[in-house]
Amino acid sequence: MKKIEISIKEKIERVLQETGFSRSQLARELEVDYQTVYRWLDQGVLPHKAQARRIDELFKEQVDLSVIVNQLRKKITRPIKLLKQNIELRGKFFLLMTYHSNAIEGSRMSLGETEEAIEGKKVRGRELFEMLEAINHNNALLFMLGVIKPGFKITEEYILKLHSIIMYNFNNKLPGKYRTGYVNLTNAEKKLPTAQQVPLLMRKFVANANKYGANIVKKIAGDHYEFEEIHPFFDGNGRVGRLIMLTQLLAKGLPPAIIEIEDRYNYYLALGKGDFGDFCNLTQMICESVLKGYNLLFAETSK
Repeated sequence: MKKIEISIKEKIERVLQETGFSRSQLARELEVDYQTVYRWLDQGVLPHKAQARRIDELFKEQVDLSVIVNQLRKKITRPIKLLKQNIELRGKFFLLMTYHSNAIEGSRMSLGETEEAIEGKKVRGRELFEMLEAINHNNALLFMLGVIKPGFKITEEYILKLHSIIMYNFNNKLPGKYRTGYVNLTNAEKKLPTAQQVPLLMRKFVANANKYGANIVKKIAGDHYEFEEIHPFFDGNGRVGRLIMLTQLLAKGLPPAIIEIEDRYNYYLALGKGDFGDFCNLTQMICESVLKGYNLLFAETSK
């Protein structure tokens, strides 16, 4: 396998190709002069950090990363098998996934503290519930990896089991059961389905979740939005939703994806755009995470 690294020059060339911009038009878009773009492309000069960030933003806006991601399936030999057989890789991935997914939901635990909790150590200065969140998420990943295989089909039973593990010892959150009342989403205007609607909507979700089509990542992005829109549980919807996303990616032969805490704002923004039927940003974000997951696999298997 080869590590995926997209250079600044490659990003600029792909943007020019996708947009049909001339170099002068691109310079105006990036608010630099033509000579600067010329130096980046033809003289190997690297842009300043702020310029590099703007190039990266434009690249993500204009280039469909799902094409690159779909090509990865031909290069990877069963990522599920790699995670099951490589203990070091599995431990690193579980730690990162647990830390970032919990942090997105408001956990204050550091990466090191999360690792201590997973190892069964008492974390100084942290409440029991904070340590339980880390332990439970790690256990949910262990369950997932124990049952998943290529072509794995998601069922209601599987989703409820994930939730029961995520919410273990949080009995007021009804572990493994759909919510029985209404919940409010912070900073969201869209009204959620009633508790009475949830079981029917979840049956429809599961019936559609295992149908992918040509653009797998775009379909998974749409499914992730739909699950979060249903919001079937009192708590744990984000964590379970990201585990479902991970399950779908692995089942279809794609690398594991981790939405990082640093991307929390953009993640919620991308989910919000789903309210208007726009899944481009969410698809791109998942693609970015898959590319990072691919490089995680590459780093461990190339040792």
